[in-house]
Amino acid sequence: MRLSLPLRFSIPVIIVLVTALIIPSCLFFVAPIVEKQHQTLLKTEAQNVTKRLKGTLTYLLERGDAEGVNREFRQNLKSDQLSKVLVVDSANQIRFSSHSEDLGKTVSRRVDVHLDLNTIIQVRDMQLQKHAYFEKENVLYSLIPIGIPAFGSQHQELEQGVMILALSDKEVNEAISKQLAVLVTALSVAMLFLALILMFVINRLVTSRVQMLVLASRSFSRGQITAFDDQAGSDELGMLGAAFSQMAKQISSIHAQLEANVDLLDELLENSPSMIVIRDVEGQYLRANPAYLKFAGLASVDELKGDAAEKEIPADVIHASREGDAQVVQSKQHYSWELTYECRGQFKSLYSECFPLFDDDGQLYAVCTITTDMSDRAEKDKALRLAQYIFETTNDGIIVTDKYNRIVEANSAFERVTGYSKDEVIGQAPNILNSHKQPTSFYEAMWRELEEKGLWSGEIWNRKKDGQIYPEWLTVKAIKDEQESVTGYFGVFTDISEQKKTEASLRNLAYYDSLTNLANRTFCKERLTHDMELSNRHKESLALVFIDLDFFKHVNDSLGHEYGDQLLVEAANRIKEKVRSSDTVVRWGGDEFILILPGIFQANMALVIANNVLEELKRPFRLKNSDVFIGASIGIAMYPHDADSAETLIQHADAAMYSAKNRGRDQVCFFDSELNRKNLQQIQMKSDIRAAIDAESFEIYYQAKVCLTSRKVIGLEALLRWTDFDGNGISPAEFIPVAENSGLILPLGNWVFATVFKQVDQWMKHGLLKEGERVSINLSPRQLASPDLVSDLSKQLDQYPLIEGYLSVEITETAVIENIDRVLPVLEAIRAKGVAIELDDFGSGYSSLNYLRRLPVDVLKVDKAFTAELGSNKSEKAIMATIISMAHTLGMKVVAEGVETDEQLAILTELKCDTAQGFYFSKPVPITETEAILETGL
Repeated sequence: MRLSLPLRFSIPVIIVLVTALIIPSCLFFVAPIVEKQHQTLLKTEAQNVTKRLKGTLTYLLERGDAEGVNREFRQNLKSDQLSKVLVVDSANQIRFSSHSEDLGKTVSRRVDVHLDLNTIIQVRDMQLQKHAYFEKENVLYSLIPIGIPAFGSQHQELEQGVMILALSDKEVNEAISKQLAVLVTALSVAMLFLALILMFVINRLVTSRVQMLVLASRSFSRGQITAFDDQAGSDELGMLGAAFSQMAKQISSIHAQLEANVDLLDELLENSPSMIVIRDVEGQYLRANPAYLKFAGLASVDELKGDAAEKEIPADVIHASREGDAQVVQSKQHYSWELTYECRGQFKSLYSECFPLFDDDGQLYAVCTITTDMSDRAEKDKALRLAQYIFETTNDGIIVTDKYNRIVEANSAFERVTGYSKDEVIGQAPNILNSHKQPTSFYEAMWRELEEKGLWSGEIWNRKKDGQIYPEWLTVKAIKDEQESVTGYFGVFTDISEQKKTEASLRNLAYYDSLTNLANRTFCKERLTHDMELSNRHKESLALVFIDLDFFKHVNDSLGHEYGDQLLVEAANRIKEKVRSSDTVVRWGGDEFILILPGIFQANMALVIANNVLEELKRPFRLKNSDVFIGASIGIAMYPHDADSAETLIQHADAAMYSAKNRGRDQVCFFDSELNRKNLQQIQMKSDIRAAIDAESFEIYYQAKVCLTSRKVIGLEALLRWTDFDGNGISPAEFIPVAENSGLILPLGNWVFATVFKQVDQWMKHGLLKEGERVSINLSPRQLASPDLVSDLSKQLDQYPLIEGYLSVEITETAVIENIDRVLPVLEAIRAKGVAIELDDFGSGYSSLNYLRRLPVDVLKVDKAFTAELGSNKSEKAIMATIISMAHTLGMKVVAEGVETDEQLAILTELKCDTAQGFYFSKPVPITETEAILETGL
């Protein structure tokens, strides 16, 4: 049987019992401590008495004042603790004592001194102070070694004795015991009084309030959920009571809400358009809403319990429904199914959600099925899925906002383009992407148009999550409801960064040179026109500087195009460093550059800039681990002084540049009208040469070469002649340099090849050319430098395979020496075709014997300047003799050009020259006369 007391009694009783246990326990542990403390105090007092007595006793003993010693002992007995003082000599007799009756006795005969004789002897022998406590009488004995006069000694000799002090704490212990008894009594009374007070307080503050909580709890357990008055106070019981009261109110509220929810659930079941039915695990109907009853063709819920409950329901639906219930019963989890079936010629679609219902014990007792007729929504869902698919898969970013311009939806393309995830932007305004590149007025105009038209489209710059600013093409459209009220907006945008890059690249290609990154011709013409308009407006002059790099072709041909391009880039950089920030540097083409210098007040300003550029270009260029030197020919034309249009200004600057080149290069020339006239003539000649090539207006004349031994014609030199459309003959000295500089010499040379080869073939077939007789064709330096020379020559020779041994080509020293490393393999290839090599105008150029021995030359043609003075200048004769001898030594034939007199012919014959050519024998003549010479000779 368990003892049970009310709370108001149990707490005081516990306090009294605990006190009754604590007080004796405390006394049990405190008493030894107090006793030990008293012993320590007695030892301290013994030390103090020893200090007081030892000095005085020593003095009195030395004087032999025994009475004084005893008197001193009696005087010290006035102390509360000191009860006896003895001095024992070496025979253990009491020599001095605080009690006179003890004198002369041995210590062992004093029954009131509880000391072991061995202890006294040990102290005397070892000269150590020692304490001994006698518990029965609560006496502390303190033994101190001391020197005393020997008994019967005449000379006051000292012997070792022991002073014994007896200190008692009996009276003190009795006083303490009385105090402890009083303290225990007082504590017991106090604890009893405290227990009574606690009984009253607990009953008042705790028990009564707890009883109310207990009563309330019992009411709750009986289902009587009613609120009760809050407990007063702010302590824990008060808070507990308040919480209990609040809980009661909340439970009442929840019950009321549950009842309302039940009513609401009934309302939903009754009015839901979806069919809702509840069946138990056996398949029996428990409940169904009106929508299901209508679908099943039933009038009331009661009919669900009959055999006709599913009579009107299609068999496919019944089967799917029962299968769904079985799946839920088996898995005890949610299950859904879809079904499309035919009903009265129409296809219907149903979607069902089945879920289990559990009782309070967690046992499955029924399955609820909610079925929705999806027939009307099928097309809408299909369209919605299509829209959602497009929304998610399109490459265009799409966001949708509400009418307050807060983002409510974004597609994956938006995430990919901007770097923001959907979760980061939902609820944010689209201005999270604002790049602040457009002014506020831009957005104000955009929203104004959007409000007026409901649509805005245009280019805008936005900022990605990583801070990158990018362009996009944005279309924003307002979303409106049936009442035409705006409910939101959707925006579709395309990142046009690549398009912008493409446009910039196209613009760069259209306006800038890809190699040097300078402005090109197109940009030059636009900028020049613009700067000319500004010059007119500000009444200023403008200078156009035309720069052509000297010897660039030599660098390009000898080092290769890669190093040529490197030189062009470096030259462009140097030119840019020497112009003003307002000036424009243009690569006009090839090795030509143009400077547009606006704001020129004096021509000297342009001259200073041009000279600075020239000096910079004359510095060496480091190419292929060596210094390469070029230069520049620079022409300047001033606007409006020299021209009134951009095209004319460029032409005049170009003409000035050619003037600088013709004057020896590496200089600057201003445009001169007279010089321009000559340049225009050259330009016209270029045009005429091109027209003459197309019209085949050129002719080939031939000049005979005569053997000085047999005086027979052994060869011909083909020479180009031109008669213009007016019938005037144009000297080769005029048109050949123009054709060479303009590049027209290449197509013209090919025409000469074709014409001469055809003619030689015909002469061979008619027997006019015999074995050993050759027709020579002149090659210009430009032809010799052409990479297509050998292939073009081979193509022509392939048409006439029999004429190879009847041809030779004439080259000049200058053309060979300037490009000897590249020309040598070309000459070798030509010679391999059976075409002989003749070195023309020997002596007028380098005349280097070192180069001569390296060249694959068959014939050496001595310049006519040496032939002209053979009769009047002995030095010329000696030089001619040396040339002939050297040529023969090298295995070459010698042809003397420009023979016009008998004297010259005689000297050449004397010097054993092989062949002669000149007016002495024949001038260059057309084909008909040449054929006559070949037939009859000279």
